[in-house]
Amino acid sequence: MKATLIMALGCLAALASCAHSVPASRGQADAEMTVRQKFAAFNRHDADAIQSIYGTDAVLHSPDYPDLAGNEPIAGTYRKLFAAIPDAKDEIRSFDAVGDKVFVQFTLTGHWGGAPDKPLQARLMSVYIIKDGHIADDSTYYDRKGG
Repeated sequence: MKATLIMALGCLAALASCAHSVPASRGQADAEMTVRQKFAAFNRHDADAIQSIYGTDAVLHSPDYPDLAGNEPIAGTYRKLFAAIPDAKDEIRSFDAVGDKVFVQFTLTGHWGGAPDKPLQARLMSVYIIKDGHIADDSTYYDRKGG
């Protein structure tokens, strides 16, 4: 019985190590790259780049924008955010991808109106669906009452 248990645990450990060593598919790697480009553009405050990263028929779901459609209106919300928080930065806390879906937990920091006495810190979670190298769907979750 003990030898069977040890052998079974050994097999499970071998399977687990194989699962971690399987390389990401090309599509998954492209999805990851697309989302990383979006975060880099955000931190540069480059709304034009953000617009090009979202698909023309992309949809953004969030507490403030339940179904904002189109890359132009989505980029417009980023332009407004950059104007309101001129030092806005996103710091990725966790980043995971499965196929064409990318899951990111991150923290937004900055100061309202750039005022040192008006700090902002908000934890967010986004789920992105990537199609043809563009963000097709962005479901972002956060507590609107947060810092």
